[in-house]
Amino acid sequence: MKTHTLTLLALALFVTGCSTDGGVREAAVETPERGGAEADALIVEDAWMPEPANPEVGVVYMAITNTDASSADAVVDVRTDASPDAELCTTETSDSGAAVMRTLDEIPVPAGGTTTFVDGGYHIMVNDLPEPLAVGDSVTVTLGFASGTEIELDVPVQEMTGPTQDEADHGSHH
Repeated sequence: MKTHTLTLLALALFVTGCSTDGGVREAAVETPERGGAEADALIVEDAWMPEPANPEVGVVYMAITNTDASSADAVVDVRTDASPDAELCTTETSDSGAAVMRTLDEIPVPAGGTTTFVDGGYHIMVNDLPEPLAVGDSVTVTLGFASGTEIELDVPVQEMTGPTQDEADHGSHH
């Protein structure tokens, strides 16, 4: 009986020790600060621009949440202080399987939902950059919505996590 009790006690200490250790551990790598802003029912988060591989072209990623569960909205305009040429885009797969970038008149933001701008999907192209952008720089982006709402935010230029096919493709389109 003593052996059984000691085994259970040792097991309980082991489990408790393991669970508290994992709870107080912090991430070894800090996540860089990304841009965000909100107006009316729209929240923009996680906005960033990977350091451009091509010094003349940049891309912006983010997430836009519409907290109004009864009315959809859409991004219909984009402007930036980095270049007079910014456009709403998406990357699609052609019948042959190749990734093809297409400009859009609007990007939908569903009622009560979130639209993400990501590599291989919706994104903002910033073309004809007059000055190369580097890690640590910031770009002001203004988004215009179908509802009439406008959101201006600072978007940091951050290290690329590695070249992606989408970013590599953009250099040849512009």
